[in-house]
Parts: sequence; C-alpha cells; structure tokens
Amino acid sequence: MKKTSLKLIMAFVLLGGIFMISGCGKKDTNTIVGFWEHSGFVYTFNKDKTGSYDALGNKMSFTYEDDGKKVSILYTGNTAASSYEYKIEGKKLIIKDSFGQDVEYTRK
Repeated sequence: MKKTSLKLIMAFVLLGGIFMISGCGKKDTNTIVGFWEHSGFVYTFNKDKTGSYDALGNKMSFTYEDDGKKVSILYTGNTAASSYEYKIEGKKLIIKDSFGQDVEYTRK
C-alpha cells in the first residue's frame, strides 16, 4: 500500500512539474506589448506602459494606457494623448488611424 501511495504522489509531483515547465516562456500573443512594424514604421510597447514610435528614423517616446480595445498614447512633450482603436489578429496589430483607416502592423 505504501509503494502505491508513493508512486501516486510521485506521479502528481511529476505532472505538476511538467505543467509548470510547459507554461514557462510562453508569450501572450494577445497583448499589445511588443514590437510592431509597418513599412518601416515601428511601434514598441513595453510592459511598464512606456514605448516608442520610430517613423523612418524619427524616434518618439511615449507612455500609454491600454484597455484591450483602445490604446491612448501620450508622446513626450505633448499635453494631450492620442487614442486609437485596435485589434490583434494573430501576429497582426490593426490600428484605426486618425483618418479612420485600418493600418496593419506585424509583430516582430
């Protein structure tokens, strides 16, 4: 009986370890955090709510707020934030620009 109990406990420990290891290193692909590129224009959203926008070598820093559907970006030196609706589809970030057009960025 003791050997069976010990084997059962070891099996649970082993399974728990496998589940913990398999979860490590997984990226949350449904988050705006990361690097996104479109025709040489690159958005970088950091976990700490800071980021940058590189417009063909003209780099601008910002802070942002994100609710999962809309991102509000306050560029350094500006007094008002710009808000953009967005959605993520796989490796695509689709942002509705200030003209109401969808612009598709690819996760890098």
